[in-house]
Amino acid sequence: MEIQKDIQNIIDYSHNFAETMLNNGKEYYPFGAKIDNNGELIAVGYKDNETDFPESQKVIDELTAEFEQELNDGRIRAYGLTYDVRVQTNSSKDKTDAILIDIYHRNSNEIPKYYFTYSWNEKSELVFGESFGMKK
Repeated sequence: MEIQKDIQNIIDYSHNFAETMLNNGKEYYPFGAKIDNNGELIAVGYKDNETDFPESQKVIDELTAEFEQELNDGRIRAYGLTYDVRVQTNSSKDKTDAILIDIYHRNSNEIPKYYFTYSWNEKSELVFGESFGMKK
């Protein structure tokens, strides 16, 4: 039960934050969320001391290293990384934008990567399409 609650909390927070960032600026940097041992969700961003515009992969790598250390040390029980990707869905030949939420939990190795496809309509409004999970 704890695993499903933690996963849902990370998805809810991450999807909402990514949606807000997309609506405000049509893009976002990778970010994370972690669940501490008391079940509290903590939002996590990344600050690069060398540049205001780090490469997304560097942000992902740095957040992953930080979260993995905390998970291995027993300081957190779960974390999720959220970033923008391009995916091909069954309903389209072309790739589409998607929010990817990649979650890890100390008590499960069976959590898929979650994808939430999106596009912009003719009024420049954010429109969500298919959502799906894919085994890691």
